[in-house]
Amino acid sequence: MLKPVISCLLMVSSMVLSGQNLRMTFSAAGASAKVDSVKATNLRTNLNVTLPGNDTLILAYIAGINNISDANRQGIVYPNPFSGKTTLMAGIRRAQTVSLEVYHLNGQLVARTRAVVAPGTQTFALSLSRVGVYVVCMTTDQGTEGYKIICTESTGNGDLIRYTGPAQETMVPLFKETTIYTLGYTSGDIILYRCRGGIHTTIITDSPSASKNYEVTFVPCADPDEKNYSVVKIGTQTWMAENLAWLPAVSPSSKGSDLLKYYYVYNYEDSLVPAAKNSVKYKTYGVLYNWPAAMNTAGKKTHATGTVQAVCPTGWHLPDDGEWKILEKSLGMSQTEADSINLRNSGEVGSKLKSSQNWFAEGRGSNASGFTALPGGYRNLHGGFTHLDEYALFWTATQPDSTSWYRSLYFHDNGVSRFYTLPDHGLSVRCIRDL
Repeated sequence: MLKPVISCLLMVSSMVLSGQNLRMTFSAAGASAKVDSVKATNLRTNLNVTLPGNDTLILAYIAGINNISDANRQGIVYPNPFSGKTTLMAGIRRAQTVSLEVYHLNGQLVARTRAVVAPGTQTFALSLSRVGVYVVCMTTDQGTEGYKIICTESTGNGDLIRYTGPAQETMVPLFKETTIYTLGYTSGDIILYRCRGGIHTTIITDSPSASKNYEVTFVPCADPDEKNYSVVKIGTQTWMAENLAWLPAVSPSSKGSDLLKYYYVYNYEDSLVPAAKNSVKYKTYGVLYNWPAAMNTAGKKTHATGTVQAVCPTGWHLPDDGEWKILEKSLGMSQTEADSINLRNSGEVGSKLKSSQNWFAEGRGSNASGFTALPGGYRNLHGGFTHLDEYALFWTATQPDSTSWYRSLYFHDNGVSRFYTLPDHGLSVRCIRDL
C-alpha cells in the first residue's frame, strides 16, 4: 500500500537557514467549540496561508522558496514517510545543473549535492541517519521547491544525497498529497491570525519566539441583520476588528442633519438599501453614520455597565473618549499625549491600528494590534464624500457640548488625532465589548 507524499510549499529569499522553525497550534474557547480555519498572514511580507483549525502551522525560518502550485511542481519524494532511505524524482525540462539540499527542521544543513542532468525524469537517492522531520530544497532553472519529508527509522549510515540517473517508468508512483502548512518567518515579524469558529471570527497578532498553542476566544458580535463581525483583544479590551455595517436606511451625501439619523455608504448617492449593500465600498468600509445615527437612541445605556450601547450590537457599546485613551496607552501612547488634542505621535499608535493594506501611497500601517483600521473616508458636513483611502475617522460616545469627540488616522503619519466635530458629519463606528 502506497504511503502519502507530504509536500511543503515554503517561501525563501536566500538558501540560508537561521534560528529554529516554530510550530503553532490553535484551540477554541468561548462561543465556538472548535477552530474551523486559520488564515495566517506575515504582516511584513503580506504573504499568507490558510489551514484547518485542527492542523499545525510551521513558521519556517527558511526564507524564499517560491510558491509553486501542485500543478507546476517538478518532483515528488517517494516513499514518504520512509525508513531511512527514499527517492526524489524530478521532471527536468532541459539539460542543466540541479542543486539539492536537505535541512533538519531545527535549521541544520545535513546533506547537499549538485549534478548535471539531462531532460526527463531524474532520480536522487536520500539516506538519513536520524529519525525526524526534514526539508529538501531542490533548485533548478524553474526556481526552488521545498518538500517536507519524515524519516521514521535510522539507517546508521550517515546523511547522504546523490544523483542516481534517469528514472524507469515503473518507478513513478501514484500518490496522494497531504499539505504541510508553512509560512516564511524572520525573528521579529508580526503574524496576524484570522481564526474562524462557526459564525465567529477572532483576530490574534503575535511576534512569537517559540512554538506555542493559541487559545482562541470566540465572542458573539452580530448586528440586527445577523452580520457577524471580526473581533480582536487589545490589552484588556475587546474591539470590533472591522467597521460597523448595519444599514437600516441610506441617504445621498447631499442630505444631512444634526438632529435626525442619517446613514451613508461612501460614493452611493441614492436611497436603496439593497443596492447600497451591493457596492464595493459598503463591503470594504461599512457604513458612515452621523452623530444621531451613531447614538441610535440618545441616552440609551446597557443594563449591565451603564455604557452607551448606541448603534452597536447587543453586548457591545460605542466607546467613549476614555476607552479610546485606554486603547492608545495600551499600544504605547504616553498619558500626557493621550490627554492632549490634535495629532499625538508617541508610540506610533496610528501605525499599530492601521491595516497593512488599502491606504494611499505608503500610508499603510503595521497593524500590529490587529485593529485593522481601514481608510473609509467620511461624509462632509456640507455634503459630499471625501478622503477615501486617506482617512479613517471614528465616533466616540463623548459629547462635551454640541460637538462630539472622535479619533482620526491619516495616511501621511503614524499617530492618532483626537478632536471634536459637529454631529452632522458621517464617520465610521467601531464598537467595544461590554465588560
